[in-house]
Amino acid sequence: MNSEEVVTTDSQPATPPSDSIRITRQGKIRYWVKHGLDFFQEYPDKPLTLHTSPADVAQSTITRLISVVEILKREYLKTLDASAGQLTGLHQYNELQWEQRGEIAAEGEDRASSIARALEGEKHPKLTLAPYMKVTLCRKALPGMHEKIDVTYQTPQTRRLSKTTKARLKKKAKQQMP
Repeated sequence: MNSEEVVTTDSQPATPPSDSIRITRQGKIRYWVKHGLDFFQEYPDKPLTLHTSPADVAQSTITRLISVVEILKREYLKTLDASAGQLTGLHQYNELQWEQRGEIAAEGEDRASSIARALEGEKHPKLTLAPYMKVTLCRKALPGMHEKIDVTYQTPQTRRLSKTTKARLKKKAKQQMP
């Protein structure tokens, strides 16, 4: 064994913590939120990506992803230190994408028959697209993301302090300046 080779054990992971979380049907929302909050505590300048995988519409996890993102943004605002002046939340970039399942012919009889097959569903046409979503959260705006066509942006929320909290902070600041 060379001195340059690195040996990893169970207590020493080989890869750094992931900056991506895949939302599934089986996972617990509280674990994903905890992992996201821990990630922003350890790596304040790195963006965190939460995503789903392409699935049937009936098994889509996009709604769970949106729930996790909204809870994570709300809980992140609660962790901000009011005395430090950091009261802005997380920037959010959304990408809704899809993967095509099956192909529809471009012209002729095959196209007509494939459209007829797509419409054979009892109440709804059979879908050939599998949707999935990717949400990127970060503390600072990412350059270049605003120019992408299929990306939407949500501005960060700001935490408003109540009058009593502002008065308490002023009083605390006066006491520290003798």
